[in-house]
Amino acid sequence: MTDEVRALLGLWRGNVAAVQRVLAERAARRSPPGSVPSLTTLRRAIRRDLSAGERAGLAVGEREARKHDVFLARPRGWRNQVWEADHVQAPVLVEVEGTVRRPWVTWFVDCATNTVMGVAVTPGSPSRESVLAALRAAVLREEPFGPQGGLPEKVRVDRGRDFLSRTVAAAFGALVVEVEDLPAYTPHLKGTVEGLNRAVEVMFLASLPGYVRQPRPGRRRARPKDEVLLGFEDFTVRLLGWVQCDAVQVVSPG
Repeated sequence: MTDEVRALLGLWRGNVAAVQRVLAERAARRSPPGSVPSLTTLRRAIRRDLSAGERAGLAVGEREARKHDVFLARPRGWRNQVWEADHVQAPVLVEVEGTVRRPWVTWFVDCATNTVMGVAVTPGSPSRESVLAALRAAVLREEPFGPQGGLPEKVRVDRGRDFLSRTVAAAFGALVVEVEDLPAYTPHLKGTVEGLNRAVEVMFLASLPGYVRQPRPGRRRARPKDEVLLGFEDFTVRLLGWVQCDAVQVVSPG
């Protein structure tokens, strides 16, 4: 790919046939006439040497090219440099003292290793107590916690009032941990924990009874009447088991 071909691709908005035609006309005017690659060869060279983002940018513009780029990629960093924290409501119905609810999960994840450092599960809406419980599980390494653990240099949160409460702020202050309060409605700025929220549903929650997004035959949306739901304790044990297996795989020397 030459600068001439790139310029023509931008001029003709990615029309390879038009670029090949212009190249042929220019070659014919030379003395002696020059050689021109065939249309098939030119298409193959463009696909080989230009990324999908570059081709989209030449054809449509910079905005289209950005759709093919990694958005705001950060340096990987090192273990316990930065954690991210979030609440997520599990898309699973569980039995809680005779009522059916969707539990909430609060967790901290290490951005360098993608390890779930600490987690707390609550049957109702999360609170500062669930944040402190997850933080305690993330910091301690002795049984029943670990093997991951330690103190982060920074924790990213998304303006949740539970994470910014005085009690939680005092706990972070006592541990000398910097809290980065991200702007509202910017999930891309804490992509590690947002990715975990999506991954746990696909890898684990979708296989559990009571999964609320399970496709139903026809137009029937209601869950089967004979479906046996997990109890809250059983759900918690299974989720912690999934988290523990993930943590051991990431932290182990192998």
